[in-house]
Amino acid sequence: MLAVEETPPVVTEEVPMVDEVVTKEVPMVNSINVDELLESTGRSIKVEKEVPLTLDEGSLIAFDMAPVEIGKLGQGKARDAFLKALTRDNTQLLFNSLFSLPSAYVEKAKCVQLPAPTTRIPREKPIPKPKGPTKWEAFAKSKGIQKKKRGRMIYDEVAKEWKPRFGYKKAGADKEQNWVVEVPDNGDPYKDWLGEKEDKKKEKVAKNELQRLQNISKSVKLQSDSISQTVKQAHKSTASLGKFQDKNKNEKKAKAKGKHQKFAPVSGDGASEKEKSLALINKISSSSVTVNKEKAAKQELGATIKRSRDAERENRAAKRRSKMGVKAQTKHFDKKKRKVSGPGIANSKR
Repeated sequence: MLAVEETPPVVTEEVPMVDEVVTKEVPMVNSINVDELLESTGRSIKVEKEVPLTLDEGSLIAFDMAPVEIGKLGQGKARDAFLKALTRDNTQLLFNSLFSLPSAYVEKAKCVQLPAPTTRIPREKPIPKPKGPTKWEAFAKSKGIQKKKRGRMIYDEVAKEWKPRFGYKKAGADKEQNWVVEVPDNGDPYKDWLGEKEDKKKEKVAKNELQRLQNISKSVKLQSDSISQTVKQAHKSTASLGKFQDKNKNEKKAKAKGKHQKFAPVSGDGASEKEKSLALINKISSSSVTVNKEKAAKQELGATIKRSRDAERENRAAKRRSKMGVKAQTKHFDKKKRKVSGPGIANSKR
């Protein structure tokens, strides 16, 4: 339903102008001629167009397919005025179409019933994919099992009448049906078998009630644990770990979990420092110190390989220097000096 505000009741029930906005009801002293008022403003609710608009009242959309002449369009303020007037006329035609629909008054407001929309608007997100079947649904489909809703009433072949399966009047129906109990061959004939059956039923009901109460207490405990955990986290978030926060009656002090590194005092505790030094000396001197032989062997092997590579690299450099000769070596080092010296030395030589 679309609610459209009407003009004041003193004025006629004509279609309101699009650009008219009624801010408050002002009592009219004299009657006003609507036609004269519209002629004075130069506007009318009757708009004529060569190419009719394509209207979609359901989506409140109007399409103007008429071509726009470039000469009339203009530039700057003229263009803005032309587009504003064109938009006003098209909106007036859409309002005229809406006021021609069947209407009714709802809470002193005139409402119209919008038709079904004809414009297909694209979706923002893709169509959701259908959910796959669950394990039980797949199993039931493979076995041909169909879900059937059991009725509340069941037909009793003995009594030849319909009796409730559960709920109201179920207990009375059970008493009428189970008025006799078959005693087994090895059973005590003097035992109250009917009373035993009733006791078992009461025990079953009590067990179900106990389980229900246990489930409730478990859920309450989980909720209380989650609340206390949240309170602890809130206390730990402060710099003082909740030391200056208000606590409940039985609330415990928040403890910071995790390992904290403790540093020995720098000065003032000579006895403890002496004790630690003696313990370290005893540990080193004692034969109980275990050495990782595999790790030590790997470290020694790596050091040996590094020493051999350095010696081989030094031998190659010595052979290269002996082949070059003294003059070649001096020229080679002179070239290196020139490269390192840079352009400043070359300019000074020039």
